[in-house]
Amino acid sequence: MVEAIIDFCRENGVYGLMLLAFADSFVSPIMPDIIMVPLCLAEPDKAIFYSFLATISSVAGGFIGYSLGARLGPVCIVRFIPPHHWETIRNLVEKHGAWAVFWGAIMPIPYKFVSISAGVLGLNRNLFLIVTIIGRSKRFLLEGILLYYFGVPLAKTWEQYNEYGIWIVGGVIIATILGYKLFRVPKSQQ
Repeated sequence: MVEAIIDFCRENGVYGLMLLAFADSFVSPIMPDIIMVPLCLAEPDKAIFYSFLATISSVAGGFIGYSLGARLGPVCIVRFIPPHHWETIRNLVEKHGAWAVFWGAIMPIPYKFVSISAGVLGLNRNLFLIVTIIGRSKRFLLEGILLYYFGVPLAKTWEQYNEYGIWIVGGVIIATILGYKLFRVPKSQQ
């Protein structure tokens, strides 16, 4: 089923991208990047436009998720959101209020869980819209801008070096950042 959806979206190009970005915000397990990145690499001069369309579609889908959460409440939590993601989102909301939507948009939590949770928790709808636009813009527009300026050279670099070498470099960078975050001494203990 997933492969059929991906094939359908690839065949429909921009419309497939918009459909995946829309559905990604409330129901789909398929990330729209699998359509957006090839579109942007094929037509780098339109990368920002494609990412703008993905952003708008994702924001619209976020409202569907929010509405589902607001109408169905705890039923959504039990049926659609894994307990560990629900706890993370709930903790973010307790600490940051509606800005948890932004934090959720940049964390490795599927955005559909964030939008549904925002509705269940009754976050202010207007603030949800503002924070969703900021978070989804960061998610898609930043990617589109990077693909516009660096997409073709990055794709050539990817082809030039073997895939494993790039994964190793990426892994070292991530391990360095995580090591710093986990093992740094807080200023209060210095």
